[in-house]
Amino acid sequence: MRYVEARIEEDSREEAYRIFVTKSLQLIPQSMYLTTNFEDILNPQAVDIRTGDEIAVDVMNAAGLSFGD
Repeated sequence: MRYVEARIEEDSREEAYRIFVTKSLQLIPQSMYLTTNFEDILNPQAVDIRTGDEIAVDVMNAAGLSFGD
């Protein structure tokens, strides 16, 4: 079973690489380029979905500040 899992992961990485290269080659004649690198595609970072107000409140709380008190 581990062989199958390893093979699936390898095939997924290879497919992602082929798509990345193909898309890059399609964009080059148009003087356009992918803005993300291949490593970011394979290992995406978590996206913060908080609003700006929520982030500001978290920063203020972490700094021990208060607003309007």
